[in-house]
Amino acid sequence: MPESEPQATDDQADNTLIIGISGPSSSGKTTLARLLQSIFSGLDVNTDSTDSTDSLSSSQNNNYDTDSKKLQTFIIHEDDFYVPDNRIPYTKTSSGKIVQDWDTINAIDIPFLSSSLSYVRKHGSLPPRLKSKEDLNEATDSGVDKDEIVRLRGLVRERLRLLQAEAEAQLQQQRQGQELTSSELNTTTKTLAFLEGFLLYSPPDEHNNNSNNHVLHPIHRNIHLHLFLPASYDSVKKRREGRSGYVTVGPAPEPEPGSVSISTNMPQRNSVSEELSKEETGNEVDLEKEDDSPPQNFWTDPPGYVDDIVWPHYVRDHSWLLLPEEGEGQDLNVDTMDDNELVKSVGQGTNVRTDAGVTVAPGGGGLPMVDIVKWAVEEVMKYWETREKRWRAV
Repeated sequence: MPESEPQATDDQADNTLIIGISGPSSSGKTTLARLLQSIFSGLDVNTDSTDSTDSLSSSQNNNYDTDSKKLQTFIIHEDDFYVPDNRIPYTKTSSGKIVQDWDTINAIDIPFLSSSLSYVRKHGSLPPRLKSKEDLNEATDSGVDKDEIVRLRGLVRERLRLLQAEAEAQLQQQRQGQELTSSELNTTTKTLAFLEGFLLYSPPDEHNNNSNNHVLHPIHRNIHLHLFLPASYDSVKKRREGRSGYVTVGPAPEPEPGSVSISTNMPQRNSVSEELSKEETGNEVDLEKEDDSPPQNFWTDPPGYVDDIVWPHYVRDHSWLLLPEEGEGQDLNVDTMDDNELVKSVGQGTNVRTDAGVTVAPGGGGLPMVDIVKWAVEEVMKYWETREKRWRAV
């Protein structure tokens, strides 16, 4: 699938675009999402507006602008969809230590995440049940100064206004000069949602026999544009081990003897949905009710967690996307290779496929964030422009 081609799940009725941002732990996903929100949020894209000094003040959080003429944005954090602490699975490390495994798909409430994305596409807002805990975690300096954000906002605003002007001109031609109604003038997408997380995408069919059965397929299909930020093992280890910890929900009980279940393979969709929903009636999630999460807790990685859990899981779960380092062959075979073999084969993990249906950031994780945000802005705009023009041609 060409990287710039709109996904088959795109729908003309969607007034909300969901932009996925994935990659390994500590690859800059949250930072990029916040920067993109700062650039896109609150922009006035109407052609009759004379405002050229859009304020940055409305782009610092997930508040919704009541002015429907302006572009609305918000961030969806996959980390807000972790199951409560007492349902996080345990695993045994190579040294025999039993620890909680926060880097497995079994720790994510997939039905809740999938339902929330469908709600966002339909309503253009977060469901009432979703209250972010990720925003309580420590924020780091983005490395991108305010002047650059303002410059990018100006470029985006002008491209969106041009897109709106083209749409209006086409409608005027179709209406043979008749005055257009306000609803007809309101043709372009008005909401952008930036979804960031470490496990969001499913492999194409050739890597999974039937990708529709992959556990992440319901998530992947709800995302319009799939961005991926590679990062080297060295940078992941340094950044992750430099973090103070993470806000979580609920107490974590000690595992009972013999209760640890170890799984290294990415499960299929039904097995995870059944496990995560066994306390509910079916897979339906009531998104309208208030957040009833347990009290907040705090998780700190135990020593060796990156080498024992984070990096091996990332490599195995993304074996369809990662390539061996130069000279190591062409494919990763999860059916015949154990975690040690996979980790050794990918090396630093910066050799990534560009033909797997996701748009991969340049530089192999080595570029400064200012270059990554400029790349991401361009990819979002290319997708947006292609989508709008395609629907106008229908």
